[in-house]
Amino acid sequence: FSAGTSDLPPTKTITVYRNGDAFYPGRKIVVNPRQVSTLDSFLTTLTRAVEAPFGAVRRLHTPVRGHKVQHLDDLKHGSVYVAAGNEQFKKLECCLVKYDYVIDVFTNGDVLEPPARIRIPKYTLRSWENVLALVTEKVHLRTGAVYRLCTLDGHPICGSTELENNQHYVAVGAEKFKALPYDQCLPLLSTLMGNPHRDRLAHLIKCSEPHRQIICTRGTSLTENKKKISYSNQNRDNLYCD
Repeated sequence: FSAGTSDLPPTKTITVYRNGDAFYPGRKIVVNPRQVSTLDSFLTTLTRAVEAPFGAVRRLHTPVRGHKVQHLDDLKHGSVYVAAGNEQFKKLECCLVKYDYVIDVFTNGDVLEPPARIRIPKYTLRSWENVLALVTEKVHLRTGAVYRLCTLDGHPICGSTELENNQHYVAVGAEKFKALPYDQCLPLLSTLMGNPHRDRLAHLIKCSEPHRQIICTRGTSLTENKKKISYSNQNRDNLYCD
């Protein structure tokens, strides 16, 4: 038994980063041949360890040139590697973001609620779970916690690296993303505040029937005192900003 044990490769310690995630601080992983004997079993262990937003870890790469690790014995003690899924390998950037992000976040399904301006500290950006927790504190969804951030057209954001500074997003909970003209009605928000027809406008905007339209005119004309929100006498299902 002792002879067989001595034939096992030595235990190694490596540092693993998540592919494309400049905010992930890296995690030290012990490679123990007594616990994992193949590369596939080790990748399964990595999936649980790094909790990557892309899901299961399918490949392990060297950090700069992106060479794919073929065998467990190829791992070198003290070296750095990048865990990847099925997506394209991205060269590991050694420097982390050195500044905070500021984003504006809409409430899913409510274009008349002004977006919450949220400052995300750089240390919070290192954990996507912490980012969502911070957004949950600032945006109060009727369904509870914020599970996802989406672009205004509904594309889900999978991690901090996909966030862009000074951009608008939609906070989504357990419910489905609601496709509404969030960006088109940004100029309306200041105009609608205190408007006696606000509830009627909200109803029109949230309706999705084909015969209803929202016509939002961009520009400074929306802020002029002479401009006001009116309804078309011919078709009250249309909302005009004139």
